[in-house]
Amino acid sequence: MRYVVIGAVILSLTACSKAPNGAPAQKLNTYDVEPSAQEPAKAPSAANAPQPIAVAIPQMAYSYKYAFRLAGDAIGRAEQMHVALCDRLGPARCQVLALESGKSDGTASTGTLKLRLQSSIARRFGQQLQDTVAKAGGRAVSSSIAAEDVSKDIVDTEARLRQRTLLVERLTEILRTRTGKVSELVEAERSVAAAQEEIDQAKGWLGQLRGRVAMSTVEISYDAVAADPGSPRSGLGEAIAGSWSTFTIGIAAILSTLIFLTPWALLVGLGYVGWRTVRDRVRRRRRRRREENDHA
Repeated sequence: MRYVVIGAVILSLTACSKAPNGAPAQKLNTYDVEPSAQEPAKAPSAANAPQPIAVAIPQMAYSYKYAFRLAGDAIGRAEQMHVALCDRLGPARCQVLALESGKSDGTASTGTLKLRLQSSIARRFGQQLQDTVAKAGGRAVSSSIAAEDVSKDIVDTEARLRQRTLLVERLTEILRTRTGKVSELVEAERSVAAAQEEIDQAKGWLGQLRGRVAMSTVEISYDAVAADPGSPRSGLGEAIAGSWSTFTIGIAAILSTLIFLTPWALLVGLGYVGWRTVRDRVRRRRRRRREENDHA
């Protein structure tokens, strides 16, 4: 094996010592390389002109967040309209990941919706979300866009995948030709299995990275207040909603206190009635005894 490697090195050195057309390479004279003083230097040809450097487009994974405020009884309708917008796009372009809605004390409502959306239509879809909430009498409280550059992870994973694939091909060729000791063949089989496992992991991670670039995540939160009767920027509707909410919370607290104290009040009342009954009986007995004593 060592002699074969040495022979390959000798052949490569022999090929390098020859010209491209197969003729032996001649030693160049420095005077032949430099242009003559009488002859002007030739301009570089178009083939030798410098080529522009290709710039790779960064691979970005985007995530969008929206917060809306609208009437409590309109949150469910807004969520369903947003889900309908996603369903119309189809599962290849939009997917519903999570949907939650709840109520607290019967007055305040909340909701959350999480989507996976095609990145090319994410911003246009966000505008449709805001338009839908505006038609329902609500408004957008906040919105944000976050981006993560995964270009390096994709390039590193692709390079690792190519290296492991080449390694598997070489080891598979060694196993196919059956050249080498038994221990070397066993070690090659183990290496093939380990490299194949790394290939599968790299393919899965690469698919996940490309999926994050192709599909963006959209998180939507809903907060319940009264619908604004006037301008969307007016605080009158929210002030009325806050006052009514405080009033209803106070009434609910009073009713809860009364419900909690009613059994105890009944027990105290029964005890008091029983005590009055016993006291009246004792007084009547004493009065009768006094009257009997007076007659006697």
